[in-house]
Amino acid sequence: MRINAALWSLVGFNIAWFGLVFIGNSFIPIAGILLGAQLWYFQTTKNEFALIFLIATLGVLLDFALVYTGVFIFPDTKGIPFWLITLWIVFAGTIRHSLAFLNNSKILQFFIGALLAPLSYIAGAKLSVVYLVPSLGFGYVLLACLWGPFMVVIFSISRWLLILEEENHVS
Repeated sequence: MRINAALWSLVGFNIAWFGLVFIGNSFIPIAGILLGAQLWYFQTTKNEFALIFLIATLGVLLDFALVYTGVFIFPDTKGIPFWLITLWIVFAGTIRHSLAFLNNSKILQFFIGALLAPLSYIAGAKLSVVYLVPSLGFGYVLLACLWGPFMVVIFSISRWLLILEEENHVS
């Protein structure tokens, strides 16, 4: 992978993250344009579309579970906001691009997921777009315990889809 390609994916994701978190649902069209540009730039295959769909679905279900159990409270909504669903889709688009450096190390996947992913939610809590109950510390520890294994699962799904694609080309 070219370094500028990974950088493009990282910059696009961060623009989407900041826009969706700070502006909310009004930023969804711009995030969609950023994702569409990335999908076009990387000439996304059906296989990667399947990966994006699966990861975004699992992520949304994870966040719904955290809302249902009372760990997450999003102001002005009973479930999760549409901007967060969009953010999951955009995040899923980074797996084979800006996060591709994690492909070959389950240990790195686990630690990046456990240490860094919860910081995104902590930042959201500091900006009052989500409340973590009962506390930020508890939220961080819980999210670290969830996200470490979740990142390993994400990359396992990516590998599994690539194996399926190879098998279909061989047959």
